[in-house]
Amino acid sequence: MQMDTGDGPSRRGGRGPRRGGNRPPQSTGRHNDQYSNNRPDNYQGGTSGRQNDTYYNSGYQDQYHQGWQNGRGRGRGYFGGRGSQNPGYQQQQGYSSNRGGRGRGRGRSQPGQSQPAPEPLPDDVEFLAELKGHTGKVTVVAMDQGSGQLFTGSHDGTVRVWSCASGECVSTVDVGGEVDSLLLEAGFLFVGIKTPANQGQIKAWNMSTNQETVLEGHTGQVLSLAAAGGMLFSGAQDATIRVWKPSPLAGFECSAVLRADGGGHSSPVSCLCASGPYLFSADFKGNIKVWDVTAGVLRQAVDRAHSGAALAAITDLFVWQNCLFSGSLDGCIKVWEPCPDPSAVINAAPSFVFPDAAEGGAAARSPTGPRPRPGGPAPALPGILALAGLTDPAGRAVLMVSYNGEPVIRLWELPSFEGRGVLSGVKNVRAMTGYSAGNLLLSGDERGQVKIWRWRELPQANAGAF
Repeated sequence: MQMDTGDGPSRRGGRGPRRGGNRPPQSTGRHNDQYSNNRPDNYQGGTSGRQNDTYYNSGYQDQYHQGWQNGRGRGRGYFGGRGSQNPGYQQQQGYSSNRGGRGRGRGRSQPGQSQPAPEPLPDDVEFLAELKGHTGKVTVVAMDQGSGQLFTGSHDGTVRVWSCASGECVSTVDVGGEVDSLLLEAGFLFVGIKTPANQGQIKAWNMSTNQETVLEGHTGQVLSLAAAGGMLFSGAQDATIRVWKPSPLAGFECSAVLRADGGGHSSPVSCLCASGPYLFSADFKGNIKVWDVTAGVLRQAVDRAHSGAALAAITDLFVWQNCLFSGSLDGCIKVWEPCPDPSAVINAAPSFVFPDAAEGGAAARSPTGPRPRPGGPAPALPGILALAGLTDPAGRAVLMVSYNGEPVIRLWELPSFEGRGVLSGVKNVRAMTGYSAGNLLLSGDERGQVKIWRWRELPQANAGAF
């Protein structure tokens, strides 16, 4: 079986059934620049999707993980978070100066309430298209910025490749199992699957030669993938992290297995994000661990980083402005600043938690959401399924958040967490990403729907007009 992603010399061997019309130029197989080290908005890392049916009813569906920048200075405070700001953070932003409009959020209804009419899109976002073809839950979406191709993986056992220029599916490949993670990195496409025999496999395609390699060793779902230091890392349902190195003969070989008895996780590894010298990992119990990729050792463990729910599984990790963001089924997003003490990488306590329980939760911030009674408990928060970072046309950093049971994607502006509106018409989104070259926002949900929106520039007022 081969992965056909575009033009090029014909290759021997079977390939998945073709869809769509004329093929676009062959994919370069680059990692997702939406989170590359060169992106001005400082979102980093490769792409991956993760989903676990064990916690489906509880909402454990997740998608993204990004990377970490070098540097020890402490990041900006969030809503008054303590800590001095690293002067380099402002210089690293590099936001463009073109300006665009913005929409405003309307709040979030609580589970169990009757659903109102779909909320309108923000003024600066328009719906473009739905890409049809998947027949199972879409668990990952990943953009190849170099080729303009979108890769989607699903529990229907396929990976589809789409042209973002035409919206056509240019390739469909049966990968032999449910897709739970996917990574575009260094000219390779890596796909984590669970086979019908409950074996966890990683299928790797060389995007230049179409050569396929199968990496075996995990049991159950391969929930997360990341790359750093010339190595591939995989986290799985079996609570292990495997380290894979390129091999001239085998393609890739497993060089290490990180287990609980060696400082690793004791529950399924739901998230990985890697950049520079560090690999961040998180699990179903709400724990975060930090690994030194260069030295190959555990640098730090943050136990119960999330613990605000019976099931506090961390569903996503990403980095912005040198701060690690984590989202969990406890309904909270936490911001972890770099630790000035060289004995640790991040502070042991978050510098900011959104929503702040003292303020009654996210619903209390929203004009249409329920508010807690005076002296009463804060409203219950839906679990977070997925996070994704991107920038709008004016260069403002925006966080996409999917909550369990909600028919929308929430948009929050960073660092203020001010509402930017919602993207409606979705259900339990597990996978999200952005495409900077086209100002696109993309998602995949539990119904197999892949949807695309686009930022649009609002007309600016004439400076000479009265």
